[in-house]
Amino acid sequence: MKNVDAAREGGGAGVRLEPQGEQFQCQPGETLLSAALAAGIALPYECASGSCGSCRARLLEGQVQSLWPDAPGLSSKDRLKGDRILCCQSVAMSECVVQVRAASVAPPVRPTRSQARVKGLRLLNHDVMHLVLEVDAAVHFLPGQFVLFDLPNGIGRRAYSMSNATGQDGVLEFLIKRKPQGIAGNYLFETLQTGDTLQVEGPYGHAWLREERTDQDLVLLAGGSGLAPVWSIAQAALLAQPNRRIDLYFCVNRAKDLFWQDEMRALQTSAPNFRLHLVLAEISDAPPADARHGLATTILAEDFGELLTNDLYMAGPGGMVDSVLRELVSTGKVQADRVFFDRF
Repeated sequence: MKNVDAAREGGGAGVRLEPQGEQFQCQPGETLLSAALAAGIALPYECASGSCGSCRARLLEGQVQSLWPDAPGLSSKDRLKGDRILCCQSVAMSECVVQVRAASVAPPVRPTRSQARVKGLRLLNHDVMHLVLEVDAAVHFLPGQFVLFDLPNGIGRRAYSMSNATGQDGVLEFLIKRKPQGIAGNYLFETLQTGDTLQVEGPYGHAWLREERTDQDLVLLAGGSGLAPVWSIAQAALLAQPNRRIDLYFCVNRAKDLFWQDEMRALQTSAPNFRLHLVLAEISDAPPADARHGLATTILAEDFGELLTNDLYMAGPGGMVDSVLRELVSTGKVQADRVFFDRF
């Protein structure tokens, strides 16, 4: 094994995965997850930012440094074992052997790092921002994927989904919701300015548009800022197949939480097969005339009955996503292989 100083100062460290024996090189500062995906090895993950625990693994040999030692993706039991790590937060400080089972299918787009400049900032409502970043070269991602922002001042990394359909022009757009007491939101909403630079890494995410399924009508379900990847998917799907029917359900708590209505209504006017459904969880003042009140699962059941035969893409709060999975997928009302989701 290399010693820790050599790995820190040199060209990174080698990593071997068990039990399959695949190997890859981890560059200085690069996480195990990013390095593996860049090498075409599909490690398991979901959020890629330390919260979900999907990339949890066992460190058999070597030493890693955690970018977020208190990441909630590791439980107290994991920490007591002493050898559990999160691949999305672990940087190899020596040659390592890691026990984790990779998928047999390589990631469709391999993540890279880019420096981006802030091209535009626009407040859409009391807690949602439209952020536009620009890089010097094309950014390759699939509609529905996300990137990680490296935020300064010890804030760390945060995941945000692209809302535009393609980054071929070097532009990345985001619909970002400010979380209460969130230090990342404080920075993005109060400190970040046009012309500032950010490091971004990606793309990540499994809920991308399956473009080979162009014959399938789509149901898109977005909760809050989950509209970003869903909007990206809607635009790309219509570009690929203008005659495809798309029903987009946008769910928020109250009427004041709505945003991006002009853009969605404009698409509904220009694309006759695109239908917008606004859903409010709570009774609120001055709702749009076409808004409906209720829960996502209830509204979907009202519109599609006992069997949903469309492909379903959804993004938003974990409670909303889990409710749909529990009420529709586990009961057989939606086929599991037709469902793609991203929990926020």
